[in-house]
Amino acid sequence: MSLLSEKLNSGQRVITAEITPPKGAGIKKLLRNAELLRPHVDAINITDCQRALVRMSSLAAAKVLLEQGIEPVYQLTCRDRNTIALQADLMGASALGIPNLLCLTGDPVKVGDSPNSRSVFELESVGLLNLVGKLQQGRDLHGNKMNAPTKFFVGAVVNPTLQNEKSQLHRMEKKLEAGAKFFQTQACYDLDEFHSFLKEARKFQTKTIGGVLILHSLELALYINDHIPGIRIPEPVVQRFREASDAMEVGLDFAAETMIKIEALCDGFHLMSIRAEELIPKALERYYAKRKTSQDPSPPMPSAARR
Repeated sequence: MSLLSEKLNSGQRVITAEITPPKGAGIKKLLRNAELLRPHVDAINITDCQRALVRMSSLAAAKVLLEQGIEPVYQLTCRDRNTIALQADLMGASALGIPNLLCLTGDPVKVGDSPNSRSVFELESVGLLNLVGKLQQGRDLHGNKMNAPTKFFVGAVVNPTLQNEKSQLHRMEKKLEAGAKFFQTQACYDLDEFHSFLKEARKFQTKTIGGVLILHSLELALYINDHIPGIRIPEPVVQRFREASDAMEVGLDFAAETMIKIEALCDGFHLMSIRAEELIPKALERYYAKRKTSQDPSPPMPSAARR
């Protein structure tokens, strides 16, 4: 059973966060980060070799969280698996009781630490959603009957960057038609663009969780602009970090400002960091503090711990 689904479908706002699995078989840090986030979130995403970096299986890490009583969102990409492997992993994940699934195409291998590996990409995210739809009905990709269907709350990703707005809204519509029940957005650092995109996306009447990637240094901002596709940090935001005496404080402030800007147009927040999970609770605390002093009369969104 997906508690994330229950809360979203009942109209409650949600908070999710993201953890990158370890590079290796040890799970101490994974568990430590999960326990750090547990009081503040409704579910935790487990990334699937994000940026094509070799990590522990997202399926295995999601099961580790589930055994600790923490609801995972299992991320699955098309980059490394053909349709046989995708179906096998999905059947296994459902058998293990993993409730939530996020379908992604995946980053190209050339950006990761195994650039000579072969990509698969037999499907992309819309195709993966269509495949999941068949499994949810108890049939495999070729119509063969399964002994039990998969049971996932199925989500997808959308990028609100305005330069891709029309194509991204079109992709969002295609993903809804393919069976997506909720969306998590990529981070967007132009807050007017973010607001505009989410306003347009409301016409689909689906559940959308706004993505917030917390910056904590000028170097990180520059690195993202140079090396992470799909995210663009405008120069005025970069300049805030250049001029800051404490870059982490700027990052926390900007994350809180982002949440305040978009809260009326989304169904919750998805908080991300780059190897700094301890910033996620701090960003939420900053949001709640700023929200109390805001002139906006709409009520603040409570944390998972306060419900």
